[in-house]
Amino acid sequence: MTIAVLAQDVTGDWIGEMNGGFKVRIHIEKSGSGFSGKLINPSGNETVLDRITLDGTHLQFAVNNLSLSYAGVWNEHDKLWNGNLTFQQVYPLVLRHATADEFAPVVHRRPQEEAIRVASTPYIQRDVRFDNLAAHNHLAGTLSVPNGKGPFPAVVLISGTGHNTRDEEVWGHKVFLVLADDLNRDGIAVLRYDKRGVGGSSGDYDAATTADFTSDAQAAVTWLRTQSEIDATRVGVLGHSEGGMIASAVAAADRTVAFVLMIAGPCIRGDRLFVLQSAMTAKVYGAPDDYIARRKVFDQELYTAIVSAPSEAAALTRAKELVARAVADKLVDANEAETLAQDDSRPWERYFLAYDPAPTLAKLTVPILVLNGSLDVQVPAKENLAAAREALKNNPNASVMELKGMNHLLQQAKTGAPSEYNDIEETMSPTAMKIITDWARMHSSSPGHR
Repeated sequence: MTIAVLAQDVTGDWIGEMNGGFKVRIHIEKSGSGFSGKLINPSGNETVLDRITLDGTHLQFAVNNLSLSYAGVWNEHDKLWNGNLTFQQVYPLVLRHATADEFAPVVHRRPQEEAIRVASTPYIQRDVRFDNLAAHNHLAGTLSVPNGKGPFPAVVLISGTGHNTRDEEVWGHKVFLVLADDLNRDGIAVLRYDKRGVGGSSGDYDAATTADFTSDAQAAVTWLRTQSEIDATRVGVLGHSEGGMIASAVAAADRTVAFVLMIAGPCIRGDRLFVLQSAMTAKVYGAPDDYIARRKVFDQELYTAIVSAPSEAAALTRAKELVARAVADKLVDANEAETLAQDDSRPWERYFLAYDPAPTLAKLTVPILVLNGSLDVQVPAKENLAAAREALKNNPNASVMELKGMNHLLQQAKTGAPSEYNDIEETMSPTAMKIITDWARMHSSSPGHR
């Protein structure tokens, strides 16, 4: 009788909110002798649930390709499911029946982007293409140059991890579109480009490492210097997240780069960064402290094994052994285990885990600005900026700043959780952009020097 009642009660729309504010929305309906359903993300996109099981007072469902799963127990008194969501980490999650309004598509405004669309632009934009001769690929981008008489100082924008186009779109925010507009209005030309294998650029994204993306950024700088509107002695680089790490590498290899800006760019070794990132993200979403502590130990052990392996095949073998043990210890969910070893031992991951940006930063003598939001959980400010200050201690032209209350995108935030990015209307804090543009203008006013 209990199962029959619950079989009826489990259908419909369910919603739960994690500590970081991320809303999980589930729709379940009867399908033959079982159930079918879907997960609806904050933008309204739907993902089919691969498995839904109801056993007495226990509900389970999963999305296999996301390594996401949920297990909950019915609370008859409150009419809700008390359980845990597993997605890279384990998070407590209560699901309750949702109202119609809570399932309505959410329209997120982007006022800074809207203002750019309707305003007159004191700069000229043109689509461009250039070659990375070393990699035999072609890159597509946009060059925007202020109106007036040049040649102008210029900056190459280098995006972070992911299949990013020239606008670096994150949760519906076109970060580089907004940033380029601000720099252009301050008299600085901007080149931004699609990553290899993305948008109009050729090349194999999936086979690339950070070193390959660095090669593409170097090609962008080389090409930009040849343009008649640009002062070749005043070309700098600005990178966000992984792009910040790439920017410093470009400047270290090319002594004619005039200045460097790192926005939430890693300054600590990749394996340490990922351990911190995973723990801080789990914390902000409400994962239990004991789980976070145990998972940090496992993550470091996994990354150490992958980095020290002599080949990708050996790394995969070691990773599978460690993940299997973690599943047995109930530290890793079986759904996560299906892809964890494979993902963490691929070429990009192995390179990133082993790469320490500090020695590269220590080589720089040109002006460099390193920015981190205090609420950044992807590149944690405390540890990252400490590493930056140590690496740059002999560079009198270095500035390292923590921006209070800002997240990984330099938005004003509440918790810093990635789930907030979509709900925050501003694409980047005007305060942060003023710091960036003022600094870039000051350090591009005269030719760079070493």
